[in-house]
Amino acid sequence: MSSRGSNLNRPKAVTSVDVAAESGVSQATVTRAYSSPHLVSDKTQAKVFEAADRLGYVPNAIARSLKSQRTDIIGAVVPAQGEYWQGFLTATSQQLVAKGKQLLLFSFVSTDEVDEVLAAIRQYRLDGLILASANIEQPQILRTAQTGLPIVAFNQPAASGVVPSVSVDNKAGSQALAEHLVFQGARTVLFVGGMSHTSTDQLRYRGAAQALGGNGVACPYMEAGSYTYDAGFKAAGQIIEMQDRPDAVMVASDEIAFGVIDGLRLGGLDVPNDIMVTGFDGLPQASWAGYDLTTLVQSTPVLVEQTIRLLIESDSGPAERIAESPADLVVSGTLRLGRTTNNFERNDLKTG
Repeated sequence: MSSRGSNLNRPKAVTSVDVAAESGVSQATVTRAYSSPHLVSDKTQAKVFEAADRLGYVPNAIARSLKSQRTDIIGAVVPAQGEYWQGFLTATSQQLVAKGKQLLLFSFVSTDEVDEVLAAIRQYRLDGLILASANIEQPQILRTAQTGLPIVAFNQPAASGVVPSVSVDNKAGSQALAEHLVFQGARTVLFVGGMSHTSTDQLRYRGAAQALGGNGVACPYMEAGSYTYDAGFKAAGQIIEMQDRPDAVMVASDEIAFGVIDGLRLGGLDVPNDIMVTGFDGLPQASWAGYDLTTLVQSTPVLVEQTIRLLIESDSGPAERIAESPADLVVSGTLRLGRTTNNFERNDLKTG
């Protein structure tokens, strides 16, 4: 059959004109019932929606956005890799849908792609944008903000003073975890970061170093090179080869920590009896029996809720609006519990 014949058999799309005729109101009233319901009485709305249901009418979102100058689409710039970001995307999509909005994802694999991704955003009509990566640097945030698009940074401390931002309290969380390591008897601690130039890494290391230094414990820094399992596994090889291995390794993220743990065990070390390991983020895998990782848990749904609220309210006081949430310290099997004379039970502690 020709394409022309196929078109002849295709059902005609129901329009707002059809709904207007079916419900006995004007086309303009049908449009207002969907785009500005506060301008239409409840009785008239009911007539319009009932007629639309009978006819199978679906409003044209593109046409509606042209009239309202809003698309109800929120963009998010997120790394293409990383278990943490999967949870972020799920929470963000669910919460946006609940508010009648949709998520448009812009992802990148390497930091070299960030400028290209940010430039591509200008081709789309968005109501707002979430910048969700520590690899997006402050000059890039500033250039994007200058386009006039409402922006909120998620877990990006470098955005402070440039755009509204929402973040876990990285420094306070690491301080609490470091103090707990000292309490557990650690006298030498190594901090394994992801990427040293990122503000998230810097704050987590600063909190650890300050707390440990205050207790007379040095805290050297090792850069894994990325926030990935493979980077952690590679770092474990370097730790194994150290002449004086640390009592504990504080790792900047859970995903790196999983690689560190597996690498240490493959190299013949027992975690935690030979060396203790901690993480940061609270990924679901942290509670798996194979890891049972002591970590700082971020409440991602709460952080996302704060982010969306700031984005929607972004017309007032942009750069100064910063929300920091505490992390929950979950003490688990990668620490030698009870090593000190204090009788410390396994439990959850809040920081901040």
